[in-house]
Amino acid sequence: MESHYEVLGLSPTADEREVRRAYRTLLKEHHPDQGGSRERFLRIKEAYEALVGERPPTDPEPDGGVASRVGDGSTTTASDPTYDPDAVDVDDPGHQALSVDGEQLRLTLVGLVQHVSLERLVDGVPAATDRTVAFFRVRNTGSRAVSWDGAANASFIGDDGFLYQGSNIVSPHADRLPERWSASVAEIGPGRALDAVVIAQELPADVTVEQVVYTHHAGEDEADADTERYLFELRPLVRERLNRLPYR
Repeated sequence: MESHYEVLGLSPTADEREVRRAYRTLLKEHHPDQGGSRERFLRIKEAYEALVGERPPTDPEPDGGVASRVGDGSTTTASDPTYDPDAVDVDDPGHQALSVDGEQLRLTLVGLVQHVSLERLVDGVPAATDRTVAFFRVRNTGSRAVSWDGAANASFIGDDGFLYQGSNIVSPHADRLPERWSASVAEIGPGRALDAVVIAQELPADVTVEQVVYTHHAGEDEADADTERYLFELRPLVRERLNRLPYR
C-alpha cells in the first residue's frame, strides 16, 4: 500500500510547504469534476489530512478556544438530541438538499452558509469571527447504533485547494440551538435521526467551499473499523440553493 508521501508524489523528507503544494496540484488534477477518479481524489485528501490536516482533539482552536471530544461517543447534552423521523414533522428540504446513502447512514446536507456571524446561529455566542456552517440531517439506516461527531469528522475543501476541519467553537453553547439541532457528539440509534450543525475552522474571506466530506468510522475501534466517506460536490447552483439557515 502506498504511503501518504507516495500518494502525494513526495519523499518522506518533504516539509509542510511541499506537502501543501503537492496536494493543491493533485487536487486539481484528480478532481472528479475534471474527469478524475473519486477514489483517487479521496485518497489524496486522506494523505493530506494525515500529514498536515489532522490535529489532536485537544489542540487550540484558531480563535483561542479548545477543541474537545467525548471519548465514549456519547452525547454531551443532558437529553437525547435524536428523534424518530417518521414520527416528527420536519421540514422537507426538497431539491435544495444533497443526500448520500451509505451502509449505515443516509446523510443529507440541507444547508451550507459561508461567512455567517455565529450570533445568528446561537444566541449569546460572541461573534469574534464569521464562520462557514454546514447543516446535516443524519439518519441511521442500519441495525445498530452509530456515533456522530461532526466537528472531528467533517471537512470543508475550498477552491484554494486547502482542507479545513470542523470546529468545536459552538459546543459550549450547544444547548441554545433550536429544538432538535445539535452541535455535539451524539449516538444515533437504529431508525433514528439527528439534525446536526458543523462549524468550520476559520476560512479566508475569499475562499469558497467546493466540497464537504464526512468520514464515518463504522466500528468501535476506529483503527480497525470500516470507513465510509460521504462526499458532497457543491456546484455553483447547488451552493446558491443551500445558502440558507434552515431554522431561521
